[in-house]
Amino acid sequence: MARRTKFVDSDILVIGGGFGGCGAAYEARYWGRDLKIVLVEKANVERSGAVAQGLSAINCYMGMQWGENQPEDFVKYARGDLMGLVREDLVYDIARHVDSTVHKFEEWGLPILKNPQTGRYLREGKWQIMIHGESYKPKSPRPRESPPPRSTTGSW
Repeated sequence: MARRTKFVDSDILVIGGGFGGCGAAYEARYWGRDLKIVLVEKANVERSGAVAQGLSAINCYMGMQWGENQPEDFVKYARGDLMGLVREDLVYDIARHVDSTVHKFEEWGLPILKNPQTGRYLREGKWQIMIHGESYKPKSPRPRESPPPRSTTGSW
């Protein structure tokens, strides 16, 4: 069977339909309502990425609302882990916003394990929080079945 190349124009191209790709496509649509956003994935989006295969943790959650970690803590960790080869300003900016992204996933229905006494997310180590990853994909926003203007099937 011969493969055909399909050319698709986009303003933003997201490569990968895993946890990060789906989140990036959602955020791109939220902030770029007039832009054409296309997500491409080599497989079925529902089965792509480690989360769809049952990954049980989110690898970075600051816990700033409980005073657990601060962005400066994560910059220090990243600097050491990457032997100093890091754009500290970018790591800091990501760390500032990661908690709100996790809270958005929880609003969508991602089960995040919590300590029943404190209500805080259960951790494994300093940065990870425990989730039921296989539950994320069925709850995440879907590609549109009937695309709006300036869109193609499978784009967000």
